[in-house]
Amino acid sequence: MTSIESDAPSQQASAIGGLSDDRFLWVVPLLALCSVITLTIFTYLDRLSGDWLILAFVLFVPLVSLMILVGGMGIVALFKGRFKRAAALLLAPLMVAAPFIFPIMSFEYDALDLLRLYLNKGYYDAAIEKLPAAERASKVVLFQWGATGFMLAATDYALVYDESGEIALTDEERSQAWNDRVYPQEHWDVNHCVTSARHLTGHYYSVAIRCSY
Repeated sequence: MTSIESDAPSQQASAIGGLSDDRFLWVVPLLALCSVITLTIFTYLDRLSGDWLILAFVLFVPLVSLMILVGGMGIVALFKGRFKRAAALLLAPLMVAAPFIFPIMSFEYDALDLLRLYLNKGYYDAAIEKLPAAERASKVVLFQWGATGFMLAATDYALVYDESGEIALTDEERSQAWNDRVYPQEHWDVNHCVTSARHLTGHYYSVAIRCSY
């Protein structure tokens, strides 16, 4: 009876320690994931206001420092044979670095573009429906979606409605008729502007326009 009572506190402490370890395993990567999502949102919102990029930088610098520390702790845990803790600690900096190593950020931006479109789709559809069918088929309809950069490094972003679908092709693949019709219409210079587009849904495309003069 006495031995059982003496073992009970230690068993309880062990259980609590195990719970803490289990909680620790998922909290660190989860915080890293939330930080990455926040950074992505801040950089996306920079298209609307340059202040967001400052916030992203303020978050990014301490985050990188923290991930270096966490990664070091993960390596120490690995050498000590604490593999679950090492996996959690090493996963966190990998999650932060992944968008800069792999083309993950472009998919994140696509998701935000799609969300932005659906939140305002009623407005865009109404604007398109006001145009005669012949006009919709013969031109692209552009909705300004902000810009980033400054001076010669500026990039404009837009939501484009294009029934021909040629906006999604490269500049070399587009027909001359499309270029002659669209570039003057949008006051772009075909010799100095490069457009890249991603299909969102229907005839809607997310477009980046980079011009150098």
